[in-house]
Amino acid sequence: MAMKHVSAPVSGYFYEPLGFMSDAEGFIFLSACLAGLAYGKIYRQTDWSAMSQRVWHRTRQIYFIHLAVILPVVLAAWAFAGRMTPLANHFHDFLVHPWGSLALIPLLLHQPPLFDILPLYIILLSVTPLLLAIARQLGWGIVLAASALVWLTAQFNWSAHIINNPSELLPLRWGSFNLVAWQLVWVGGLALGESAFRRPVLSNQWRFGVAAISAPIVLVGLLARHALISFNPDWFLWMDKWTLGPLRLLNFAAWVGLLLAWNPRVPARPLAPLALLGRHSLAVFSFHLPLVVAASTVIQLVPMSSFCQNGISLSAIAVLFLWAAWLERTPRSLAPAAASFVPAQRLPFRTRSGPLELFPEVPVRPWASRFRTSARTAHA
Repeated sequence: MAMKHVSAPVSGYFYEPLGFMSDAEGFIFLSACLAGLAYGKIYRQTDWSAMSQRVWHRTRQIYFIHLAVILPVVLAAWAFAGRMTPLANHFHDFLVHPWGSLALIPLLLHQPPLFDILPLYIILLSVTPLLLAIARQLGWGIVLAASALVWLTAQFNWSAHIINNPSELLPLRWGSFNLVAWQLVWVGGLALGESAFRRPVLSNQWRFGVAAISAPIVLVGLLARHALISFNPDWFLWMDKWTLGPLRLLNFAAWVGLLLAWNPRVPARPLAPLALLGRHSLAVFSFHLPLVVAASTVIQLVPMSSFCQNGISLSAIAVLFLWAAWLERTPRSLAPAAASFVPAQRLPFRTRSGPLELFPEVPVRPWASRFRTSARTAHA
């Protein structure tokens, strides 16, 4: 994600390398899976009130982290945009109406580029208690069907006819992600995670069939994305990222189905550095936002070779690993805020040496009974 956000030549290699799907789908889907696993467990063991308090506590935490990151960045852009054209371009909408935008940022109604995925996460997490309650009463089938109908309205842009354009009156910037469409990724992940707490997600007799359907779709997506096969250019309208077009959704769903059916056992040691980032995912993600804005500003402001541009991009990535390593070594008593971002958890993907720790946010259980439960626990 950070490599893609820095505007360097090497960034192009990290843009949708697995097909017509991005890391944003993974961010939202995996977060929802973990939320379903953790808060679904709390809901089953206690009651709705206890579960909702945990969810909203986490939501408030992410909300204040978002404000702590975005406000200094937009204020710095306001101060230096006159001398730094890249900053002026990146925060153009904010700089046109700075005071109004500052008032709307705490309401999540003004989201500059790159600062729009955490507001999406906050909104979706805040409605999770309601979704879990409805699913318990009516079942996930009804919830998923309703979510799919809501997603469908985004494909036909029906919401625009209902809401009109309030930005004519206020300096609103909703962000690039269409909430009406992207809620389907969250609801799907939430359903998968909560269901996995109660029973195996995919029984053995269905694995081959799911893999046989998913693998060809994944393969076609890979070949088409890298222009190894030709297709009708009009199909790009069905692959739109921001409204989560039908073919894009199909490509992502095929990857989910393939990984569930395949259940690969990845080696833990080569992926240990990524697991380090995963154990501090929220802190790393939040820190990467001002970092990539600064790196991109330098690259666009100072004439330099492609080699130097790539060097700045890779240096930004190295700083993220150093940041995560510092958080890992910092005692909890000395850095309570950083330590409370993302307690150490385990994702239910198994490696040769045990479950692999990736993108942790809340304590979880394994997908199926044959996976062993993590020995470590943490506060949700």
